Amino acid sequence: MPMRGCARFVLQFALSGMLLLWIGMCGDAACAQHPVVAAAGGAIAGPRVLRVEGVDGASGIRYVLLSVAGPASAEGKAPPRLTLACSENHGKRELGWLVTFGGVGPTGFTPPVHTIPGKPKPRKNPDVKLTMDFEGWKALTRTWEVLPSGELRYRNPGMHSPNMESPRVFAMYLNSLPELRIGYAGRTGSEPAEEVFATRPLLEEMAKTPVCQP
Repeated sequence: MPMRGCARFVLQFALSGMLLLWIGMCGDAACAQHPVVAAAGGAIAGPRVLRVEGVDGASGIRYVLLSVAGPASAEGKAPPRLTLACSENHGKRELGWLVTFGGVGPTGFTPPVHTIPGKPKPRKNPDVKLTMDFEGWKALTRTWEVLPSGELRYRNPGMHSPNMESPRVFAMYLNSLPELRIGYAGRTGSEPAEEVFATRPLLEEMAKTPVCQP
């Protein structure tokens, strides 16, 4: 093994051992305050995937966020980012999609909004139409919501969503496609241009993550 490859292997092995030791010592309360952050992928696997996992302190929801970045900005701002948000709440698993077009740093897990008896009903986040272009197949326009953080989250099917497909349907499309283009539907000059994300590394991480499974 070349010296550079050997050194990289030793470093990765040491970091993996430290991470596993920390997880073994970390209870749910501690993990809720200090999410585990790791990276997967590399020169062979393609773009690196940022993996953040933990337990939300307020809701008790266990989550795993898998993110891949688009091209870096020349201005030094946070790059565009596509995130698969996997969560488990009392045995029920959910999958969400989030996207940014740059300038929004990682914000962590955003739990679903619930109505609290005796308190005003939470205001619905604004809607925005995005086009998802599955190269070699078709382009679809669907509704996303604008989160206070600046991230855009796909509206999963439900009472307040016009979308009929869940993110898992699109994940099946991406199994045979290397990239996904996302942009504003009917884009004007004031909106960011579409971004292209490499999705294969995300799907590989998703396939080996139990919380991301149905």
